[in-house]
Amino acid sequence: MSDQIHEQELPGIGRRYSVQADGGEVSVVIHHSGRRDIYIADMHGRTPPTVASLSDDQARRLGAVLAGAYFQPTLTRRIEAVVGGLLIDWVTVAADAPGAGRSIAELEIRRQTRMTIVAVLRGDDAIVPPEPSEVLEAGDKVVVVGRPEDLDGFMRHVAG
Repeated sequence: MSDQIHEQELPGIGRRYSVQADGGEVSVVIHHSGRRDIYIADMHGRTPPTVASLSDDQARRLGAVLAGAYFQPTLTRRIEAVVGGLLIDWVTVAADAPGAGRSIAELEIRRQTRMTIVAVLRGDDAIVPPEPSEVLEAGDKVVVVGRPEDLDGFMRHVAG
């Protein structure tokens, strides 16, 4: 499963955005008219995708819900109250990621990306805080803290 969102131009129609999710792929087609079609396809392609169409207004409201404008889990509210404008994110290390098989120190994550790894979630184990010698493995979920504008650099340098 990748956290990357893939974008594709659909000539005469609009744009398509896709992401791999647990169990399959979620795609959103934004039509030039403003209508949004959401497709949910199983990972094996055995069944036809489920489709829902939303008006522009419905899509914007659903987007606000997904972004946490209507409800935030208690943990998220507590964290934001403590760190203010800092970004806290969970990133999965892909098998082909530049950081897979390399230590936090070797990657020079703070110096190269200005982000800090505060935890590594590996299977049922939580490594808090990870030592600089901790080697990142494919499938690790790393909890990073930093400025929102530095996340893209972290993704390129570590997560792939």
